[in-house]
Amino acid sequence: MALLLGANAAQPGAVACLRLAGARIAGHLSLAGAQIEHALWIEECWFEAAVDLLGASAQNIVMTGCRVPGIEADSAHIEGNLDLRRSVVESLASSPFNNISTALSLSDAKVAGGMLLNGAHLSAPGGLAMAAGGLVMGGGIYCNRGFVARGEIRLVGAQLPRGLFMRGSHLHDPGPHGVALALNNAVVSRLDFSDGFTANGTVKLRSTQISDRVGFEGGTLNGSPDGNAPALLCRLMQAVDVDLTLGRPPTGAVDLRGAQVSHLYDSGRSWPAVVQLEGFVYTSPLSRRRSPVSGATP
Repeated sequence: MALLLGANAAQPGAVACLRLAGARIAGHLSLAGAQIEHALWIEECWFEAAVDLLGASAQNIVMTGCRVPGIEADSAHIEGNLDLRRSVVESLASSPFNNISTALSLSDAKVAGGMLLNGAHLSAPGGLAMAAGGLVMGGGIYCNRGFVARGEIRLVGAQLPRGLFMRGSHLHDPGPHGVALALNNAVVSRLDFSDGFTANGTVKLRSTQISDRVGFEGGTLNGSPDGNAPALLCRLMQAVDVDLTLGRPPTGAVDLRGAQVSHLYDSGRSWPAVVQLEGFVYTSPLSRRRSPVSGATP
């Protein structure tokens, strides 16, 4: 830990970095409030206790192929990328910002680069796989190629100017209210839920502002396990393009009340038995396999 905090000065002409591979790390790695001067690069390591980055300032943080019993990084500032590809992050015993089981905690954090979660598993069944309300990103969030979340992904009020990409990802064991993904009141450029994306729980985009498009091509929306909540809630959402050409019809309701969309694409697999459209406004329907949605206001 002393090396991370600058115990050894960087040599002229070299980039300082702490690299560690294949280690078993005992004890609690506590860097809360620290200014981490060097890049942190950890590969294929096993942590016996949670990693605490609460309020820390860091350069690039790379923890790939690791097993970690929780990462606490609320209010952290990361000047580069946060790379957790292929890592398994399990639930924290406790968190100062969350009163339920949480695996990856990034509430009010700022990441200047991207967040790489391809192939990662975030596990807090019935709790929060990721708690990142108020997260401010400079780059995109990439949850492709084998990403699995057990528990709710909460990105309420997040700023994602480079988008959220979840192609082929699987969301299971939703949070206490049956929610798999919550992006309420977020500002985002693009949302990609295509190519086998599966959500076993409600996907919430309430009051979300999407400057480009949201796509569900080939995705599956199974809704909450008890069937009492919608599969997709887009109330008051604003977006340019919405592609609802799902792989099969949602098993719960689709709520588009008050949403505003410029272009809407749909198919025979887009709509469940219950569709709520009161106040839904679209500018130009571009239906691919069926007539435009009835009951909405063009």
